[in-house]
Amino acid sequence: MPDYQQYIHSFSVRDGHIAQPHDVSMFEDKITCPHCRTIMGLQPMVAEGEIFMEIDIRNCNNLDSAAVSIEEGKLNIKFAPNGTGKSTIAKAILLDAKGDQNLLNELMPFKLRKDNPDKKKPEVNGAEALENIMCFNEEYVSQFVFRPDELLSNSFDIFIKTDAYKQREQEIEGLVSSIKQLFSDNQELESLIDTLKEMGNAFKLSKTGLSKASTGMKGLASGNKIKHVPAGLESYTQFIQSNNSVGWIDWQTKGYDFSDLSDNCPFCSSDARDKKEQIKKVGQEYDKNTIKNLVAIVGVIEKLGDYFADEAKERLTTITTLKDGLKKEHEDALASVKKQIDNFTENLENLRTLSAFQFKDGEKVSDKLPSYKLDLQFFSELNSNKMQEAIDPINNSIDNLIEQAGQLQGKINQQRSDIKRTIERHQKDINEFLSYAGYSYAVEVAGEGEKAQLKLRHIDHEEHLSGGSQYLSFGERNAFSIVLFMYECLSKKPDLIILDDPISSFDKNKKYAILEMLFRRDMESCLKNKTVLMFTHDVEPIIDTIKSLSGKFSNQTSASFLRLAAGKINEIDISKDDIQTFSQICKNALASNRDDIVKLIYLRRQFEITENKGDSYQVLSNILHKRERAIDAREAKGADDKYPEMESAKFKNGCAEISNDLVGFSYTNILNHIVDSNAMRSLYRTCTNGYEKLQIFRLLGIDAGNSVIQKFINETYHIENEFICQLDPAKFDTIPEYVIAECDKILQEGGN
Repeated sequence: MPDYQQYIHSFSVRDGHIAQPHDVSMFEDKITCPHCRTIMGLQPMVAEGEIFMEIDIRNCNNLDSAAVSIEEGKLNIKFAPNGTGKSTIAKAILLDAKGDQNLLNELMPFKLRKDNPDKKKPEVNGAEALENIMCFNEEYVSQFVFRPDELLSNSFDIFIKTDAYKQREQEIEGLVSSIKQLFSDNQELESLIDTLKEMGNAFKLSKTGLSKASTGMKGLASGNKIKHVPAGLESYTQFIQSNNSVGWIDWQTKGYDFSDLSDNCPFCSSDARDKKEQIKKVGQEYDKNTIKNLVAIVGVIEKLGDYFADEAKERLTTITTLKDGLKKEHEDALASVKKQIDNFTENLENLRTLSAFQFKDGEKVSDKLPSYKLDLQFFSELNSNKMQEAIDPINNSIDNLIEQAGQLQGKINQQRSDIKRTIERHQKDINEFLSYAGYSYAVEVAGEGEKAQLKLRHIDHEEHLSGGSQYLSFGERNAFSIVLFMYECLSKKPDLIILDDPISSFDKNKKYAILEMLFRRDMESCLKNKTVLMFTHDVEPIIDTIKSLSGKFSNQTSASFLRLAAGKINEIDISKDDIQTFSQICKNALASNRDDIVKLIYLRRQFEITENKGDSYQVLSNILHKRERAIDAREAKGADDKYPEMESAKFKNGCAEISNDLVGFSYTNILNHIVDSNAMRSLYRTCTNGYEKLQIFRLLGIDAGNSVIQKFINETYHIENEFICQLDPAKFDTIPEYVIAECDKILQEGGN
């Protein structure tokens, strides 16, 4: 492809694959195709079967810019210290996918909120292909996990509604679709069902009959005062019986509130002294809400009209036009209508939503289907010609389905078997993880069909626990949450899965148990081969997945270090060779052109890690503590509570051993250098990484004046929490920028 050579050479190559261009100046301000001048943007690129996506983030919280690469189908681990901006990157990608700039603007840096002459705004480029993103973070745990009635919202959709289930559901749907289409394609039937529901909902049953608090009873209890206008109010008949009687009554009674201001009518200002009592009586006889309920129930009954049996329609007409309100026999008649309507609409709804879950385990479809037919002889209140015409097509369709009962039975049995196997597999996988990780809990999928829910129980207790968060520790909640999140991802199949520092708080065994659960099982049952972006301040997952156990993770991990400097994040790839023992790191440091004092710092730490407290270690410890006369901390303290002076032979032997690693080593020369404050300050300034700067700062003996900074300096100096393998601190500068900035400030202010 000779025509493209000049462009290919402008791209960087990463792990043998073509990556995005670093220098796009030749393409002007935007990345434009040099051949056709089409603006390309930062789009995913395909090379040798791999897809790399470069996401560029600008002006978000503490970040002026950040470039993050994502390799499709792999676990992409981004390692960085706390405070770097990992959560900001996760939020920016997540909010950008929602397509609402207002949401992304929530990440506007505070420094730009008042003074922003260049009109900068939060931006995310290169993530256009990511439409569906799921993110595991604290917000996910609080919103979706540990619900009062189940461990995870929508348990059925997540754990049972698999692709196999959906396929079987479509096959069953194909058999029952003729019945369902009678509802979806029939506006008159839909309207009938809605009106029947409105009629049924207007009345509520109580232990003694109809509830007085139901809207239908409120409208009818005092009689129909629209038809029977009370004596003395006949002159208002045309208003009371108008189509907007409710509005008029409201208007009239509000006006009466102003009658005490004058003897004149508050509406027309004419003399109304002789009509005040009449005006007042309207408010006494009529209540807006009562009339509203009356109009509503009368309207529903009239709308149903000929769907009622003739006798029922006649009784309802009588009840709705009573002058003096309801009696016991009237309430009984209404209760009978309500019960039959509720039963009838329930049957219709069962048909409209007909599915496999309506057939119980072991129940024969051929025996159950005839019970779905609607027989009006059992619904005397609705036994009319018009209702029979409405349900005849439904009954005929059920008859047709009965002829296919055997086929439907087979599909339902297959679906039930699929569900059973799915539940057993998920329960087994989750409970094995809980046991392996040392948690004394188990889960069960309880409930039939679409009501199935994931429940929690303690292994020493048979009953299900409500929710779970009140019983679990912080670590247990997080472990549960990340596993449940994995299953939701498997169900929803997002384009990108983001894990925002998911396992840093766990001990080593639980970290590995979670990684095993998430990435090491069959890919249909875990996140293996899914595009996952994991942010962490813990290097251990990288050591496990990239080096120690890379084979077990099928080499499906890509890792990098995010280095924050001056508001910009640069990404440094982490390869297997970058994960070294400290012996290797020390050996490389001694072979470098670093200052001898820096080399001795690495050597001393090497001795500590290997627990070599011999002569050479004693010499190094003395020189780094700036002692002119070396002491021997291996010996017992004297009467003055001080260690004795190191024997000359041991001192000379220690110096000789150090000379094997550092040619030309001189205790006196090094000591003179270390005690020279100006020389050490100069060395501090020439150090190229934060780790070495902190070691030199500590040798200066300056009190940081800040307990947090001082603790950081001390912990970096000693070997606490050291891993057998680690990243070379000279290449992967894990010291937070603010710590070095504070040290720089102290030195500039002349700290001593």
